Amino acid sequence: MELNIKICRNSKNRYGYISGEIDNFYWYALVHKEEVEFGINPNNLTAGQGRVSRLCVYKDIPMYNYTKRLIYANYKRQWEVFNSSHEAMIKNLVEYLDKRYSIRLVK
Repeated sequence: MELNIKICRNSKNRYGYISGEIDNFYWYALVHKEEVEFGINPNNLTAGQGRVSRLCVYKDIPMYNYTKRLIYANYKRQWEVFNSSHEAMIKNLVEYLDKRYSIRLVK
């Protein structure tokens, strides 16, 4: 499944906190230069070797006087929230971030 993943323009950091959109959802992630032992494994989404150590996928729903935030996935060294009906989207996003930030220029 190929999804439309966008990185926000204000996320100019090569590594660190990155934010963006995936289809109708927003997300932010902490991406490391190297794999870390508490990162999300991009192959199976378990806590293990990976570059993404923080991930939140959410929707903001405007209400009358406030905005309600619905969280579909929240990872802080382990999964705190994981909506299994969106597992394919979450896996696609983690794989994308892991691949994008593993690219290195060779001189």
